[in-house]
Amino acid sequence: MSNLGHNKQRASVEDVEWDLNKYGHLEFTYDNRNKMKDLLDRTGCGFCLAKWTQVTMHLGNGLTHSCHHPGAHKIPLEEIKKNPAALHNTNYKKERRKEMLNNQRPAECDFCWRVEDNGEISDRVLKSMDQWSKPHHDMINSLTGDEDWYPSYVEVSFARTCNFKCSYCGPAFSSKWHEEIKQTGHYDILNHKYNQIRDDEKHYAHNEDNPYIEAWWKWFPEAYKHMHTLRITGGEPLLCKDTFKVMDWLIENPNPELEFSVNTNACPPDKLWEKFIEKAKILTENNCVKKFAIYVSAEATGPRTEYIRDGMDWDMFRRNVESFLDQTVNTRANFMCAFNFLSVTSFGDFLKWVLKLKQKYSYQGFFEWLEAEGITRHDFDEPSFKERKGMIGVSPNRIGIDIPYVRHPRFMDAQIVTMELIEKYLIPAVDFMYSNLGTPDWYSCSRFEDWEAMKLKRIVVDCILKAKQDDDYTGLSNNYEVSKRRAEFARFIEEYDNRRGKDFTAVFPELTDFYELCMREYRKLYNAPEDEVDWVSVPPEDENVETAQQSGT
Repeated sequence: MSNLGHNKQRASVEDVEWDLNKYGHLEFTYDNRNKMKDLLDRTGCGFCLAKWTQVTMHLGNGLTHSCHHPGAHKIPLEEIKKNPAALHNTNYKKERRKEMLNNQRPAECDFCWRVEDNGEISDRVLKSMDQWSKPHHDMINSLTGDEDWYPSYVEVSFARTCNFKCSYCGPAFSSKWHEEIKQTGHYDILNHKYNQIRDDEKHYAHNEDNPYIEAWWKWFPEAYKHMHTLRITGGEPLLCKDTFKVMDWLIENPNPELEFSVNTNACPPDKLWEKFIEKAKILTENNCVKKFAIYVSAEATGPRTEYIRDGMDWDMFRRNVESFLDQTVNTRANFMCAFNFLSVTSFGDFLKWVLKLKQKYSYQGFFEWLEAEGITRHDFDEPSFKERKGMIGVSPNRIGIDIPYVRHPRFMDAQIVTMELIEKYLIPAVDFMYSNLGTPDWYSCSRFEDWEAMKLKRIVVDCILKAKQDDDYTGLSNNYEVSKRRAEFARFIEEYDNRRGKDFTAVFPELTDFYELCMREYRKLYNAPEDEVDWVSVPPEDENVETAQQSGT
């Protein structure tokens, strides 16, 4: 924990002259982002509204966190038995809140501190700016940290049931991964027993009595009243009965102010996909919620994404995403790209595909709907008209992209990349997004938004800072952590291929030289002979490499 002082200044949202659009909404402009950072810094050097306003709950194993940069922590059963609100307000989280209110930087939030210390805008700023967060600033600033708080942005996973075994995931978040590890054992990643099943950690099946889900249904009816956004994550949510139970609850208890979304890999059994679309149509056509969206996970195309996300059928994925967009109106598909090293070389191709979807669907059916309602484009563009018709927030922008950063397992972190790969693949990908930016008005929704491009830029900047520590563009790293992660990557890929009948260099021929570099890193660090087949054991370390904490990833 870093302590940068104790004198919290008075800071209020009302004292800031925000740049607003013609509808009176806060825009994610450069000036506004800097104003929010200044407001947060004056409130406390480590202050972040997401610690109160956002929560992700993994109810299948009782884990929680606010944003996804810090690892998830356990929700003590004794806390939720006394108080179901402890699903979000754990004692551990309250201690981190106190640090923030006392002008301290919690150590678990190091990603944002590193981003900001390098002059970039972090998620601390972006999350605090959002409409589900910013209005609560002044109230939260008056708290002590001991209070329970109802979050306005809620992500919930009911079980780890999943039909995928994504490379960066593990048994804690995928039942398929759990089945594999139970049959074949953990991965020996040098000194790590990677994805080992912990005997002391309980995982509840989706059809099993679960005290965390019991607490959820006690807490949800009241918490629901405070929610701006509700999002169901997984596993694969469409394989879980509680997902459809929530959808039915929303149909019976409409909230026209709620933004509701469901994560999906878009590759469930056909009957479940059809059932999901039918309930989505009921929710939207009857105005049960303000907005309805799916968050679909992918970060590459074709055979590469099928390698990364084991279980995916790329053609089925594309077909189902388009069927959702074709059969529903005023819905949105957001691509959650779990950016990891394996997505580096084909992320540019993925962005091109997403841009084509933006161009195809952003306006599809929207103007037809306006015409059917007797609304002209001129009418729609008038703020007073939108307010009278309750259409604030209605938009033809049906395709979005978010780019969370996979930090665990560390050997899948894109920071192991070389400058050569950055220059060949990542910088062009960033350039592609910025060369296809829209303008701040609603007519630009067939292009990328500024904040979407910025999400990729911050990752690439982070990778460049690490890569600069290399001797040369393809040489061995001078940074021990980078060397170790590359060596671990080589060991993981070898085992991953052997277990699943895959061939890394056949799918990623452009990474053949990099894979050889990772083998050299291994030999440098662990003195393995050139012709050694079996990997040598090394002394254990205290470090624990975690599996990916997922939000739709």
